[in-house]
Amino acid sequence: MQGLPVHPLVPRRGGQGRHVTQWVTGAWDDPSERAHRVVAAALRAAYAWTVRHTRRDAMREVAKMTGVVMEAHGPGRGPMAPLDFVACLRQRLGLLPALAAGTDETIAQVVLLDDNDRLTSEAYDLATEYALPVGGPSDSERWMPSWTWMRADQIRSDTFNALMEGNGQESYVASRRFLIEHPAGSFVELSDLISETGVRPPARGYTDIPADHLHRSSGGETWWWPCPVCHWPMGVAGTTVRCRYRPHAAVYQLTEGRAATSRPTLRQIDEGSGVARPAARSGAGARCLEFGVWRFVVVPGVSELRVKQRLEKLGATVELWPEMDRYDLLVQAGGKEFRIDVKEYRSPYRLIADLRAKVPRARVLLPKTHEHQLGILQTAMPSLQVATETKFCTEVRRALRTA
Repeated sequence: MQGLPVHPLVPRRGGQGRHVTQWVTGAWDDPSERAHRVVAAALRAAYAWTVRHTRRDAMREVAKMTGVVMEAHGPGRGPMAPLDFVACLRQRLGLLPALAAGTDETIAQVVLLDDNDRLTSEAYDLATEYALPVGGPSDSERWMPSWTWMRADQIRSDTFNALMEGNGQESYVASRRFLIEHPAGSFVELSDLISETGVRPPARGYTDIPADHLHRSSGGETWWWPCPVCHWPMGVAGTTVRCRYRPHAAVYQLTEGRAATSRPTLRQIDEGSGVARPAARSGAGARCLEFGVWRFVVVPGVSELRVKQRLEKLGATVELWPEMDRYDLLVQAGGKEFRIDVKEYRSPYRLIADLRAKVPRARVLLPKTHEHQLGILQTAMPSLQVATETKFCTEVRRALRTA
């Protein structure tokens, strides 16, 4: 199984040591597996570095991840000390030898730490798709957020399994849809909605809004803004406000209110995106879904619901997550039946790797924001059944007209 934990001190060459390493990590000379491990370690080290002033064991985590990267590179290649590794995190990941010759151009361009040693938007947006447990069992997983060390499919599985503990298919769909449509809000508001609907939030459920998704005004009040697309709190960096998921493209400039207690406002910078300007909401008593649940359940779920609504407007009948999520959409149009799996990955190479590891049970559909990945996918997996949202809608129209 690819991506299992690896201890940095396990020898890489010779005798039994090499067999142990292969048992833990897979073949040590597999370039794609090695690159995945390096990106995962880099993400964890970057997060640990940002909290080094508040977590006494953060530097231990950076050192441990340096060991993982050294093991992946081999003798004399890559960073040789923790501070060398941190310096690499302020540059493009593609400069690391393990990634220099790779095919994932998207991740090679990522920089994880900005000039102020804060996590970049690319770290949240793209590198999270590479997270996996590396370095063996660690106490750090108690204080590090799940998206820095847990695989995306595990976050999804844990969430969906919790939702499946309800009363069958109808309850599962209602609970999953609730998370997508209500990823954040006031504690009172969310509690009332949960009581009214009877849905079951997952174990990691709703938590405090992260500090870097809140703005503190001069009067001491905190404010947050829901993304116009996914409704999760947008990230706040100085006076710039934007969703951590880059395809939700709007970027805003924050303006303080005239009085210290006034509500701040946003001005859209990229006027071409054509989305609404959200109003500030009070951070007092506000809650949101845990980052990993948002990133790997809510974000793709928003596209699944949007595609469903688009197909229904055409006249098709669409069922969500049939057979307890065997696939995403069951579409019936003009006597024809289509089974669809919506795949929304920022890195097409991670998508290809995951599709090879687990063959989909339905035709793969790339949503409108990801249609540019079609060529890469078809080249890498020519036998895969894949369509873009645009072409599939045309196919559904044709089926309806024929009927």
